[in-house]
Amino acid sequence: MSYIRDHWQGKHALGYALCVNLILLRAVMLFADQYTLPPFIPDRANAMVATIIFIMLGHGLVFVWQATGVIRSTEHQTGALASTWTTATYIAIAACLAFTLLSIFGAYRALAPAKFEPVNPTALEDARNRQYTLTLSSDGKRLYIDGIFALGITKKLTAQLDQNPTVTGIVLHSEGGHIYEGRGVAYLIRDRGLNTYVFDTCKSACTTAFIGGAKRYLAPKAQLGFHQYRLDAQFQVPAYDLKGEQEKELKFFRQQGISEAFLAQVFLAPSSGIWFPSHADLLEAGVVDQVLVTE
Repeated sequence: MSYIRDHWQGKHALGYALCVNLILLRAVMLFADQYTLPPFIPDRANAMVATIIFIMLGHGLVFVWQATGVIRSTEHQTGALASTWTTATYIAIAACLAFTLLSIFGAYRALAPAKFEPVNPTALEDARNRQYTLTLSSDGKRLYIDGIFALGITKKLTAQLDQNPTVTGIVLHSEGGHIYEGRGVAYLIRDRGLNTYVFDTCKSACTTAFIGGAKRYLAPKAQLGFHQYRLDAQFQVPAYDLKGEQEKELKFFRQQGISEAFLAQVFLAPSSGIWFPSHADLLEAGVVDQVLVTE
């Protein structure tokens, strides 16, 4: 209690009162205020009560004690630097007050009713599922993949194939998608010994899935599109090696019998562009086994 009284009366040295009792303690209080909010207190009513109490005590009573004690400490300053220390003290108090008000505003936003609305636990999965469809042909021999290779597609395709053991071929129609999923589908197709078909367009990650086929077929007007990989993110991911991922694809293509001359061109087109090899080049390189006369 004597420590609290001494600071309140301005008996601590100004440098100590300013750095420890004001700045350091205020930083601790600003860090601690998160513990009255979700996820630490998930119930809104309880979080509101805890936050109000914390604001009254930590940002109210304690801050008044901090500021008052520091201001009173300036009254004992003498010498040429006294006015400089006093100015620095008021600047520090103003900065602490500004951060405190920002913290209170952040707590207000965090406690908004919208933040506590129940979230559909399947919303993300539903959004992913809307990016593609898996459709079984009427005779049960072909499974059609139409849409983006979104996260989870390999798992869903595995389940479909397990439920439909009569499937012998996968028909692909896609603009591409997640490279890991494209590779996962390719490995699944290869391991199941399935044939692959493209009747329209198959680009980027889709081409990896196509090359996983035991036998690979194109319709007369079908296209396969290749380009360099890109990372769709608004921030840098230092550990993400795009060239390394492309090398994995080249290794897989090589295992599937694709010629070295073709592999040298697979990733030459920039991610913003696309390379559509001719059917003759695809046949010569071993990418395609046959161009169908009809679908």
